[in-house]
Amino acid sequence: MNQGKKIDDFLSNFRKLSKDEQKEVMKKLIPEFCQLVMQDKSFMKEIMPQCMEMMKGMDFPMKEMRFKMMGGS
Repeated sequence: MNQGKKIDDFLSNFRKLSKDEQKEVMKKLIPEFCQLVMQDKSFMKEIMPQCMEMMKGMDFPMKEMRFKMMGGS
């Protein structure tokens, strides 16, 4: 099975899950994702513009989120 097919199958199955199940999957995937990103700076540079673009329309204060992410309380 080629890589593209595996990815498409994973995404298709993920989309079939309930929202609660998707959240549970994300709780496990996000730490894995973060570890991968921190180990590969070129990957971070590749995806960061997309992440920032998606967050532009979000309804939460970015400064507060960054503060919390950086270990603030």
